[in-house]
Amino acid sequence: MRYTAQQIATYQRDGVLPLGKVLTDAQIQGAREHIETLIAENKVDRPESAPGKHAIRRLEVSQHDPWFMGIVRSDAIVDAGEAAIGPNVQMFQDNIFYKPASVGGSTPFHQDNIWWNVNPPAIMTIWIALDEVDETNGPVQYVRGSNTHLRDHTLPVNDPCGAKYNVIDPATIDRSKIVTFKLQPGEAVMHHCLTIHGAPENQSPRPRRAYTVHLMQAGLSPRELDKYPLLRGSMPLAAAAV
Repeated sequence: MRYTAQQIATYQRDGVLPLGKVLTDAQIQGAREHIETLIAENKVDRPESAPGKHAIRRLEVSQHDPWFMGIVRSDAIVDAGEAAIGPNVQMFQDNIFYKPASVGGSTPFHQDNIWWNVNPPAIMTIWIALDEVDETNGPVQYVRGSNTHLRDHTLPVNDPCGAKYNVIDPATIDRSKIVTFKLQPGEAVMHHCLTIHGAPENQSPRPRRAYTVHLMQAGLSPRELDKYPLLRGSMPLAAAAV
């Protein structure tokens, strides 16, 4: 799919853009099955946000299950990356974020580039729903227009997996600018690496499984090309020589 000038302008202004359906029904079912296999093989972690509330997470999922590379390389994904960051598109990362029914924990407000620390901030995320998503099962909340600069992350978090980091204090968020999107399985939203986002708990009796693909301007961050391939265009000469 090619994106219109108006869609690209909306993304650049708001830092977030719904994309419609980017997965086939077969890809949706395949992703669900492969996630269940990763869980059965205990290749996931389960960070807690509160007592009795947790998520299921697998960062760098295609490094553990190469099946997901078929989605990363698909035109529907790479077209969105090209619209957001230009003609030279490289994979940066892909992840699974799963909020189980009733006990799915919250995700604090943050900007992705607080961890990635790339300059220029030319990384985008495609967040793909694998279940129906509505206001009851932990939809991602995006702060429109927050993609202009890095904000202060002053609220400390102790991740039970051992990481310690800071997130954005929700009291500093302009809630009038928060947007969420109702999504059907296979539909996606893309956002900029500076767009503030978070997600509430899943309080519904339904799961909220999601797969994210993160794409960058080719050569922006050192990556092994056999693991993080060039998806479209060309590598800068300096990066290709590394």
